[in-house]
Amino acid sequence: MNIETPVWRQVRAAIVAEIAAGEFPPGTPLPAEKLLAERFACAIGTIRRATDGLVTEGVLIRQQGRGTFVAEHTTERSFRFFHLRGPDGIAELPRTEFLDFTRRNADAEQAAALGMAPGAPLLRARHLQHLAGRPAMLEKLWLPEALFPDLDGPRFAGRPGTVYDLYQREFGISVTRIDERLRAALPSPRTAARLGLRGGEPALFIQRIAFAVDGKPVELRLAWADTRELAYFNSRA
Repeated sequence: MNIETPVWRQVRAAIVAEIAAGEFPPGTPLPAEKLLAERFACAIGTIRRATDGLVTEGVLIRQQGRGTFVAEHTTERSFRFFHLRGPDGIAELPRTEFLDFTRRNADAEQAAALGMAPGAPLLRARHLQHLAGRPAMLEKLWLPEALFPDLDGPRFAGRPGTVYDLYQREFGISVTRIDERLRAALPSPRTAARLGLRGGEPALFIQRIAFAVDGKPVELRLAWADTRELAYFNSRA
């Protein structure tokens, strides 16, 4: 152990590294706290402190009487990252309309957001999210091709669950954190038409970077949302 770094932080870093490496796949339990304490030669309280933050961040889930498990991107957890709702705040899963899937090279802005070199190959996917039977949000996703080998349009469009479920289940990439910037802006005429907006009507523009469990950026997402009858709900303790 590094005596300059608190033991609980070292334990946390070791657990995160092992999850990122696939040693604890999604849905599998961590070893019992007693076993982890023996392995790291520390107190059980230190193990609990190391894992508490990971539970708060959604990396781990505690189940009463069963133990601590690596979180999965199940349908029940979809609303952790989908925040668009009606004014009443009731969560509703959107219907996703696939638009297209292409390959591009990263420009300077995309490369900076994803921690890659300009010109590196990217995958770009677009889809339209519908809520309450009407278009709600147009999203454009940029993915480093090196992280998602052999991903193509049919595979992306035919996924049985959410996008983040696809990343986790088929590529071993668990999104555990997002950074977002939101502002009101005027969409292009084509985007406005997709959302059913009149010319000159603003929309909510959202820039999101998604990070894997080890803190590496894995997705850049640009979205335009029609919030005339919807609101963006995001509550964190």
